[in-house]
Formats: sequence, C-alpha cells, structure tokens
Amino acid sequence: MKKIMVIIASFIIIYSMYHDLTVGVLPALSANSGSREDVEIIQNQDKDMFEKEVRPGDTVISILEENQQDSLPVSIDQIIDDFERLNNGLKPEEIQIGETYRFPIYADKTD
Repeated sequence: MKKIMVIIASFIIIYSMYHDLTVGVLPALSANSGSREDVEIIQNQDKDMFEKEVRPGDTVISILEENQQDSLPVSIDQIIDDFERLNNGLKPEEIQIGETYRFPIYADKTD
C-alpha cells in the first residue's frame, strides 16, 4: 500500500513540475487587460518611458511594478518587447547593477 501511495505522490509531483515549467502557475490576464488596444503608452512631452538605475535585486518587472504602483496592464511578452525597443535590443536578463536603462510607462485607457 505504501508503494502505491509513493508512486501516486511521485506522479503528482512530476506532473506539477511539468505543468509549472510548460504552462506556468501565474494567472492568465483577463481578456480586457491583456490586449494592446486597452493599453496605451503615456505620451507626456514625447516621453513614453522613464529612466532608472538598476539596484541589486531589481528586475525589469519589479522596476515597472514599483513605478506603476499597481499590477501591470500588459503581458510579459509586451513588456519584454517594449524594454528591448527602448534599450537598443538589450534583453531584460542582461541588465547590470548600477547601469541606467529606459523602461516603458503604461496606463490603462479605462482610467
């Protein structure tokens, strides 16, 4: 009986790891908040971005969430594309501590 329980538990753990790695466990964006039509980049005197120096432990998403003071209204793929566009193709995982980078500013059109 113990062997069967160990086998079942092993399958559950393996399936959970497989699901986490392939699909992910973050909730999907709702239909309204994920589309590009419902989100605009703030245009303030031709500025749709802000600059910030990266500190230890910062990530592109943590910096954007800190600036946004709320959840981000776009998908992670859109964030990556916008970051790379603003920083001459630099990938988010290549940011360096102490360097200053440009980050997009997002606003929900429904506000």
